[in-house]
Amino acid sequence: MSAADPLDLSTKSLAPVEAITHGTDRWVDRLTGGWRPYLISALVLLACALPGLIMLQPLDRDEARFVQATAQMFESGDFIRISFQDEPRNKKPVGIHWLQAIPVALAGGPDDRIVQLNRLVSLLGALLAVWATVWTGKRLGGPRLGLLAGGTLAASLILSTEAGIAKTDAMLAATIALAFMGLAALRGGEPKRWGAALFWSALACGIMIKGPVAAIVILPSILLLSLWERTVSWMKPLADWRWIGLFMLIAVPWHVAIWVATDGAFFRDAIGEDLAPKLAGTSENDPVMPGAYLLASPLLIWPGSVLLAAAFWAAWRFRAEPQVRFLVAWLVPGWLVFELAPAKLIHYTLPVHAPLIMLGVIGILAGGWQRGWVRWIGIVAFVLGGLVLAAAPSLLADEVNAADRVTPAIFGMVMGIALLMAATISAMRKAPATVAVAAAAVITSICVKALYLPSVPQLDISRQVSRALMAEGLHPRLTPPAEGRTERPPLIGAGYQEPSLIWATRTDSALMSVPVAAAAAMAGSPVAVTADQKDALVTALAPRMLSVRWTGRTVNGVNYSKGDPVEIVIGVVEATAVSSPPPQLPETR
Repeated sequence: MSAADPLDLSTKSLAPVEAITHGTDRWVDRLTGGWRPYLISALVLLACALPGLIMLQPLDRDEARFVQATAQMFESGDFIRISFQDEPRNKKPVGIHWLQAIPVALAGGPDDRIVQLNRLVSLLGALLAVWATVWTGKRLGGPRLGLLAGGTLAASLILSTEAGIAKTDAMLAATIALAFMGLAALRGGEPKRWGAALFWSALACGIMIKGPVAAIVILPSILLLSLWERTVSWMKPLADWRWIGLFMLIAVPWHVAIWVATDGAFFRDAIGEDLAPKLAGTSENDPVMPGAYLLASPLLIWPGSVLLAAAFWAAWRFRAEPQVRFLVAWLVPGWLVFELAPAKLIHYTLPVHAPLIMLGVIGILAGGWQRGWVRWIGIVAFVLGGLVLAAAPSLLADEVNAADRVTPAIFGMVMGIALLMAATISAMRKAPATVAVAAAAVITSICVKALYLPSVPQLDISRQVSRALMAEGLHPRLTPPAEGRTERPPLIGAGYQEPSLIWATRTDSALMSVPVAAAAAMAGSPVAVTADQKDALVTALAPRMLSVRWTGRTVNGVNYSKGDPVEIVIGVVEATAVSSPPPQLPETR
């Protein structure tokens, strides 16, 4: 059967895509049986994600805020309200904090500040997203589709990076992938009960992770698919009250509790100050024009960008097939929502990367790679995305460590060689192409996340400050308090107030501004202040009869959240010695 023949897939039989494969390498078949695709995709994910999870410092600002809020739940005993220091953090629901609390509690609590424990939840989320993609791919198009799509998603830049960052996005991708896995089960003749149960429980968990975002991605997809196919009969199992009740049991209790605990302030802030500004383009991030994600797609799903042209070809060529319609309905509404929203961050489209990759693999398996334009657009997209990553260390060195240009150049050269080898093998349509592309992704992850970024101390300011305080015997959490005290006074400072420093030191650290720092200061308070705020702090402390003894230790680096170089000086607050007035001599006559 030629590649030009239509896909012979029916709703009932779900005949696999490889039945019409043209010239596909048969060696892949040996890896598609039983548990092998799940093991292979997990190993790829671990190879790409663990370098960052293990080696990178706590990242500002989102990750550090999440882990600090989780730590404060242990400190306060309040696992309903979310706070960052004294400020309510009314942005996202509590789900991610509860999940992070499990490994932290098993390790004995947050006192040791091991960020890798919090990151395990994101790694689990990424793994679930990959495994859901493997299963859905097998159900829609056969074992090859499941293996190749799951492995490609596991190697992808955004998912493997988010898998090593302790925030919501990897777990959100998992809940959405699991919800669509449940829908695929309903359409594929699987037992209706577990498909409906999986859909409703995954949707509820998605809402507990990131509020309405899961529903914003899932519900328009269901609507589009229903209108496209002019039927909703396959969705009847979703109307089962048992699974709707399961949804309510997961999603409703905490929302009621937080309403009562905050008198509704959580919802006013989450909608009015977080979600609405992002949709209206008035958030803290500058608005970005629609189409930005499409232009950035060679980087967003790299190395899966080699499949981009094949995905578009397959979506159009086989649009009449139920399996392809399902993937298009998953991909298009969510992608459009993210494109049209003015606020854009590089990871926002992650929940719809899985269907894009599956469409691309269908295009490859269905013979799309035989078409020159599909092959060369894919290779160009793959090379462009890879070149950006290979150049990143040298570009970053110009900003943070211009004195060392050799190290980033070496890493860039290694990544570039792996990239060009994978592109060449892919262009020649040789059997090892899949392995070469995956190897390029693993090499890139190791070079950037495990070797280069951790080797740049200028980016690790908060841990440097924490170590400097420890070396001087001034750390507010790790240094024993003075005799007669139960704990050390809080850290004070100004000019550098990133959440990672608060997490590394103590919740009551006063790092907001000079007046705040001066008001919180007491004798014995450690000081970490930027050099340009040093004199202002001393002046503000003087009326309180306090001064600062500087240790002579400084920390230099780049505050990458702001893009500014900083110099932080370390000291300790001391009471100013008050000299007694001279004695009064008796008057002489």
